[in-house]
Amino acid sequence: MSCNMSSNMLPNAQGNVGDVLIVMGDYLWKGACGDSIRHYLTEPVMGLPAPEPMFALSQQNELTKYMQKSRHILMVNVDPGFERAKLGYKTDVYAKFQLIFNLDAPSADSAIACMFRSKDMIISGFLMKGRDATIEDYKRSKAQPIADHLREKYQVDMVIPNPFTIGMEKENFVWITREEGERQWGILMWKEPYTSTDQLTPDNLIAQMNNMTKNVTGNPAGSYMADEPTVPPIVRRFEKNGVYTVQMNGLWQMEKGFMGGPYISQTIVDVKRGQLVTGYGFVFYPNRDKRQMVRQLEAILYTMTPAEEN
Repeated sequence: MSCNMSSNMLPNAQGNVGDVLIVMGDYLWKGACGDSIRHYLTEPVMGLPAPEPMFALSQQNELTKYMQKSRHILMVNVDPGFERAKLGYKTDVYAKFQLIFNLDAPSADSAIACMFRSKDMIISGFLMKGRDATIEDYKRSKAQPIADHLREKYQVDMVIPNPFTIGMEKENFVWITREEGERQWGILMWKEPYTSTDQLTPDNLIAQMNNMTKNVTGNPAGSYMADEPTVPPIVRRFEKNGVYTVQMNGLWQMEKGFMGGPYISQTIVDVKRGQLVTGYGFVFYPNRDKRQMVRQLEAILYTMTPAEEN
Protein backbone atom coordinates (compact mmCIF):
# COMPACT_ATOMS: atom_id res chain seq x y z
CA MET A 1 0.00 0.00 0.00
CA SER A 2 2.76 2.44 0.92
CA CYS A 3 4.48 1.83 -2.43
CA ASN A 4 1.34 2.94 -4.26
CA MET A 5 0.33 5.79 -1.96
CA SER A 6 -1.21 8.66 -3.92
CA SER A 7 -0.39 12.29 -3.18
CA ASN A 8 -3.96 12.74 -1.90
CA MET A 9 -3.12 10.46 1.03
CA LEU A 10 -0.03 12.46 2.03
CA PRO A 11 -0.06 15.11 4.76
CA ASN A 12 0.34 18.75 3.87
CA ALA A 13 3.89 20.07 3.56
CA GLN A 14 5.21 22.01 6.54
CA GLY A 15 6.75 25.46 6.56
CA ASN A 16 6.18 28.69 4.70
CA VAL A 17 6.36 28.79 0.92
CA GLY A 18 9.45 31.01 1.26
CA ASP A 19 11.38 28.52 3.43
CA VAL A 20 14.07 26.14 2.14
CA LEU A 21 15.70 23.38 4.18
CA ILE A 22 19.32 22.65 3.21
CA VAL A 23 20.50 19.13 4.09
CA MET A 24 24.29 18.88 4.01
CA GLY A 25 27.21 18.30 6.36
CA ASP A 26 28.27 21.11 8.67
CA TYR A 27 31.74 21.16 7.14
CA LEU A 28 30.22 21.83 3.70
CA TRP A 29 27.70 24.37 5.00
CA LYS A 30 30.41 26.36 6.76
CA GLY A 31 32.71 26.30 3.71
CA ALA A 32 32.65 27.53 0.13
CA CYS A 33 29.85 25.13 -0.84
CA GLY A 34 27.53 26.60 1.76
CA ASP A 35 28.60 30.11 0.75
CA SER A 36 27.55 29.47 -2.86
CA ILE A 37 24.13 28.15 -1.80
CA ARG A 38 23.53 31.11 0.48
CA HIS A 39 24.65 33.48 -2.25
CA TYR A 40 22.23 32.18 -4.89
CA LEU A 41 19.20 31.36 -2.75
CA THR A 42 19.25 34.55 -0.68
CA GLU A 43 19.74 37.04 -3.49
CA PRO A 44 17.50 40.10 -3.05
CA VAL A 45 14.04 39.83 -4.59
CA MET A 46 13.69 42.32 -7.43
CA GLY A 47 10.79 44.76 -7.46
CA LEU A 48 10.61 45.45 -3.71
CA PRO A 49 11.24 48.81 -2.03
CA ALA A 50 13.86 47.33 0.34
CA PRO A 51 16.15 44.27 0.02
CA GLU A 52 14.56 40.97 1.06
CA PRO A 53 16.14 37.53 0.46
CA MET A 54 14.68 35.17 -2.11
CA PHE A 55 14.28 32.41 0.52
CA ALA A 56 14.75 31.90 4.24
CA LEU A 57 17.28 29.08 4.69
CA SER A 58 17.82 26.57 7.47
CA GLN A 59 20.36 23.73 7.54
CA GLN A 60 20.77 20.32 9.13
CA ASN A 61 23.20 17.41 8.67
CA GLU A 62 20.61 14.81 7.70
CA LEU A 63 16.94 14.67 6.82
CA THR A 64 15.38 13.68 10.12
CA LYS A 65 11.92 12.20 10.37
CA TYR A 66 10.75 15.40 12.04
CA MET A 67 11.81 17.48 9.02
CA GLN A 68 10.79 15.07 6.24
CA LYS A 69 7.58 17.00 5.60
CA SER A 70 9.39 20.28 4.91
CA ARG A 71 7.99 22.01 1.84
CA HIS A 72 11.23 22.80 -0.03
CA ILE A 73 14.39 20.74 0.47
CA LEU A 74 17.83 20.89 -1.16
CA MET A 75 19.96 17.86 -0.31
CA VAL A 76 23.68 18.10 -1.08
CA ASN A 77 25.75 14.91 -0.94
CA VAL A 78 29.50 15.03 -1.65
CA ASP A 79 31.14 11.65 -2.10
CA PRO A 80 34.22 10.69 -4.18
CA GLY A 81 32.28 7.66 -5.38
CA PHE A 82 30.15 9.83 -7.67
CA GLU A 83 31.50 10.00 -11.23
CA ARG A 84 30.27 13.54 -11.82
CA ALA A 85 28.05 16.19 -10.30
CA LYS A 86 24.37 15.97 -11.16
CA LEU A 87 21.05 17.39 -10.01
CA GLY A 88 17.80 15.48 -9.65
CA TYR A 89 14.45 16.19 -8.09
CA LYS A 90 11.36 14.50 -6.67
CA THR A 91 7.95 15.87 -5.81
CA ASP A 92 5.43 14.94 -3.13
CA VAL A 93 7.68 12.35 -1.49
CA TYR A 94 6.71 12.81 2.16
CA ALA A 95 4.04 15.53 1.81
CA LYS A 96 1.76 17.23 -0.69
CA PHE A 97 3.24 20.15 -2.63
CA GLN A 98 6.75 19.15 -1.61
CA LEU A 99 9.80 19.58 -3.84
CA ILE A 100 13.15 17.93 -3.07
CA PHE A 101 16.29 18.64 -5.11
CA ASN A 102 19.22 16.21 -4.80
CA LEU A 103 22.66 17.53 -5.72
CA ASP A 104 25.23 14.71 -5.80
CA ALA A 105 28.87 15.51 -6.51
CA PRO A 106 32.32 13.89 -6.15
CA SER A 107 33.84 17.03 -4.59
CA ALA A 108 32.89 20.35 -3.05
CA ASP A 109 34.24 22.21 -6.09
CA SER A 110 32.10 20.18 -8.49
CA ALA A 111 29.08 20.73 -6.23
CA ILE A 112 29.67 24.48 -6.40
CA ALA A 113 29.93 24.32 -10.20
CA CYS A 114 26.72 22.29 -10.42
CA MET A 115 24.95 24.77 -8.14
CA PHE A 116 26.01 27.59 -10.45
CA ARG A 117 24.65 25.76 -13.51
CA SER A 118 21.42 24.76 -11.80
CA LYS A 119 20.57 27.79 -9.66
CA ASP A 120 17.86 29.11 -11.99
CA MET A 121 16.14 25.72 -12.14
CA ILE A 122 16.24 25.35 -8.35
CA ILE A 123 14.94 28.85 -7.69
CA SER A 124 12.15 28.67 -10.26
CA GLY A 125 11.22 25.17 -9.06
CA PHE A 126 10.78 26.28 -5.45
CA LEU A 127 8.88 29.42 -6.50
CA MET A 128 6.51 27.50 -8.78
CA LYS A 129 5.85 24.77 -6.21
CA GLY A 130 5.16 27.38 -3.55
CA ARG A 131 2.82 29.25 -5.88
CA ASP A 132 0.91 26.06 -6.70
CA ALA A 133 0.48 25.32 -2.99
CA THR A 134 -0.80 28.84 -2.35
CA ILE A 135 -3.31 28.56 -5.20
CA GLU A 136 -4.57 25.25 -3.85
CA ASP A 137 -5.09 26.82 -0.42
CA TYR A 138 -6.99 29.72 -1.98
CA LYS A 139 -9.26 27.38 -3.92
CA ARG A 140 -10.48 25.97 -0.61
CA SER A 141 -11.39 29.45 0.67
CA LYS A 142 -12.65 30.94 -2.58
CA ALA A 143 -14.86 34.03 -2.42
CA GLN A 144 -17.36 32.66 -4.94
CA PRO A 145 -19.56 35.81 -5.21
CA ILE A 146 -16.52 37.83 -6.29
CA ALA A 147 -15.47 35.14 -8.77
CA ASP A 148 -18.98 35.11 -10.26
CA HIS A 149 -18.95 38.90 -10.56
CA LEU A 150 -15.57 38.95 -12.34
CA ARG A 151 -16.74 36.27 -14.76
CA GLU A 152 -19.89 38.23 -15.61
CA LYS A 153 -18.36 41.69 -15.92
CA TYR A 154 -14.77 41.01 -17.09
CA GLN A 155 -15.18 37.54 -18.65
CA VAL A 156 -12.35 36.05 -16.60
CA ASP A 157 -12.13 33.11 -14.25
CA MET A 158 -10.05 33.91 -11.18
CA VAL A 159 -9.55 32.51 -7.68
CA ILE A 160 -10.08 35.30 -5.14
CA PRO A 161 -9.84 33.97 -1.56
CA ASN A 162 -11.70 35.16 1.49
CA PRO A 163 -11.53 37.62 3.20
CA PHE A 164 -11.13 39.82 0.08
CA THR A 165 -14.14 42.04 -0.57
CA ILE A 166 -15.14 44.46 -3.32
CA GLY A 167 -14.37 47.93 -2.05
CA MET A 168 -15.20 50.17 -5.00
CA GLU A 169 -16.34 49.76 -8.60
CA LYS A 170 -16.73 51.93 -11.66
CA GLU A 171 -17.30 51.22 -15.32
CA ASN A 172 -14.70 48.63 -16.45
CA PHE A 173 -12.84 49.00 -13.14
CA VAL A 174 -13.05 47.25 -9.78
CA TRP A 175 -11.03 47.51 -6.57
CA ILE A 176 -10.94 44.37 -4.41
CA THR A 177 -9.41 44.85 -0.99
CA ARG A 178 -8.25 43.05 2.14
CA GLU A 179 -6.99 44.60 5.37
CA GLU A 180 -5.42 42.99 8.44
CA GLY A 181 -4.26 45.66 10.85
CA GLU A 182 -1.41 47.54 9.18
CA ARG A 183 -1.24 45.05 6.31
CA GLN A 184 -3.24 45.95 3.23
CA TRP A 185 -3.67 44.00 -0.01
CA GLY A 186 -5.42 45.43 -3.05
CA ILE A 187 -6.39 43.92 -6.39
CA LEU A 188 -7.48 46.22 -9.19
CA MET A 189 -8.95 44.97 -12.45
CA TRP A 190 -9.82 46.73 -15.68
CA LYS A 191 -10.46 45.81 -19.28
CA GLU A 192 -10.12 47.59 -22.61
CA PRO A 193 -10.58 46.75 -26.31
CA TYR A 194 -7.55 45.05 -27.87
CA THR A 195 -6.69 46.86 -31.09
CA SER A 196 -2.90 46.71 -31.43
CA THR A 197 0.14 44.94 -30.07
CA ASP A 198 1.47 48.43 -29.24
CA GLN A 199 -0.86 48.36 -26.23
CA LEU A 200 1.39 45.69 -24.71
CA THR A 201 4.58 47.75 -24.63
CA PRO A 202 5.73 48.67 -21.10
CA ASP A 203 5.25 52.40 -21.70
CA ASN A 204 1.66 51.97 -22.87
CA LEU A 205 0.84 49.50 -20.11
CA ILE A 206 2.18 51.94 -17.50
CA ALA A 207 0.25 54.82 -19.06
CA GLN A 208 -2.98 52.82 -18.88
CA MET A 209 -2.10 51.71 -15.37
CA ASN A 210 -1.65 55.30 -14.20
CA ASN A 211 -4.96 56.21 -15.79
CA MET A 212 -6.73 53.49 -13.79
CA THR A 213 -4.89 53.72 -10.47
CA LYS A 214 -6.06 57.33 -10.14
CA ASN A 215 -9.22 55.73 -8.78
CA VAL A 216 -7.24 54.74 -5.68
CA THR A 217 -7.16 57.84 -3.51
CA GLY A 218 -5.89 58.39 0.01
CA ASN A 219 -4.79 60.88 2.60
CA PRO A 220 -4.08 63.73 2.30
CA ALA A 221 -7.07 64.69 0.17
CA GLY A 222 -6.20 64.87 -3.53
CA SER A 223 -3.53 62.15 -3.41
CA TYR A 224 -3.81 59.18 -5.77
CA MET A 225 -1.87 56.05 -6.76
CA ALA A 226 0.64 56.07 -9.62
CA ASP A 227 3.69 54.17 -10.86
CA GLU A 228 7.02 55.16 -9.30
CA PRO A 229 8.79 56.53 -12.42
CA THR A 230 12.34 56.44 -11.03
CA VAL A 231 12.31 52.62 -10.77
CA PRO A 232 11.48 50.90 -14.10
CA PRO A 233 9.33 47.80 -13.61
CA ILE A 234 10.60 44.29 -14.31
CA VAL A 235 8.75 42.98 -17.38
CA ARG A 236 8.15 39.30 -18.22
CA ARG A 237 6.25 37.90 -21.20
CA PHE A 238 4.97 34.33 -21.26
CA GLU A 239 2.04 32.12 -22.16
CA LYS A 240 -0.16 30.96 -19.31
CA ASN A 241 -2.40 28.06 -20.30
CA GLY A 242 -2.01 29.22 -23.90
CA VAL A 243 -2.91 32.83 -23.05
CA TYR A 244 -0.35 35.52 -23.88
CA THR A 245 0.51 37.39 -20.68
CA VAL A 246 2.63 40.41 -19.77
CA GLN A 247 3.69 40.63 -16.13
CA MET A 248 5.24 43.68 -14.49
CA ASN A 249 6.75 44.01 -11.03
CA GLY A 250 7.35 47.56 -9.88
CA LEU A 251 6.76 50.17 -7.22
CA TRP A 252 3.76 52.44 -6.67
CA GLN A 253 3.56 55.77 -4.90
CA MET A 254 0.85 58.22 -3.89
CA GLU A 255 1.05 61.37 -5.96
CA LYS A 256 0.67 64.35 -3.62
CA GLY A 257 0.97 61.89 -0.73
CA PHE A 258 3.45 59.80 1.23
CA MET A 259 2.42 56.13 0.87
CA GLY A 260 4.09 53.59 -1.39
CA GLY A 261 4.97 49.95 -1.89
CA PRO A 262 5.37 47.15 -4.47
CA TYR A 263 2.92 46.05 -7.12
CA ILE A 264 2.58 43.15 -9.54
CA SER A 265 0.37 43.23 -12.62
CA GLN A 266 -0.62 40.73 -15.28
CA THR A 267 -2.26 41.71 -18.56
CA ILE A 268 -3.82 38.87 -20.53
CA VAL A 269 -4.92 38.88 -24.16
CA ASP A 270 -8.47 37.57 -24.63
CA VAL A 271 -8.27 37.00 -28.37
CA LYS A 272 -11.76 35.56 -28.72
CA ARG A 273 -13.42 38.63 -27.20
CA GLY A 274 -10.89 41.14 -28.56
CA GLN A 275 -10.01 42.61 -25.18
CA LEU A 276 -7.16 43.07 -22.74
CA VAL A 277 -7.79 42.36 -19.07
CA THR A 278 -5.35 43.57 -16.43
CA GLY A 279 -5.10 42.40 -12.84
CA TYR A 280 -3.02 44.71 -10.66
CA GLY A 281 -2.07 43.69 -7.13
CA PHE A 282 -0.47 46.04 -4.62
CA VAL A 283 0.47 45.89 -0.94
CA PHE A 284 1.00 48.43 1.81
CA TYR A 285 2.85 47.36 4.94
CA PRO A 286 5.15 50.20 6.05
CA ASN A 287 8.59 49.29 7.37
CA ARG A 288 7.89 45.54 7.19
CA ASP A 289 8.83 42.70 4.82
CA LYS A 290 6.51 42.42 1.83
CA ARG A 291 7.96 39.49 -0.14
CA GLN A 292 5.34 36.95 0.90
CA MET A 293 2.47 39.40 0.42
CA VAL A 294 3.52 40.03 -3.18
CA ARG A 295 3.87 36.29 -3.83
CA GLN A 296 0.36 35.77 -2.51
CA LEU A 297 -0.93 38.32 -5.01
CA GLU A 298 1.11 36.69 -7.77
CA ALA A 299 -0.56 33.36 -7.02
CA ILE A 300 -3.99 34.99 -7.31
CA LEU A 301 -3.11 36.68 -10.60
CA TYR A 302 -1.79 33.40 -12.02
CA THR A 303 -5.32 32.01 -11.79
CA MET A 304 -6.71 34.77 -14.05
CA THR A 305 -7.69 33.37 -17.43
CA PRO A 306 -10.38 34.16 -20.06
CA ALA A 307 -13.64 32.52 -19.04
CA GLU A 308 -14.91 29.73 -21.23
CA GLU A 309 -18.21 30.50 -22.87
CA ASN A 310 -21.21 28.57 -21.54
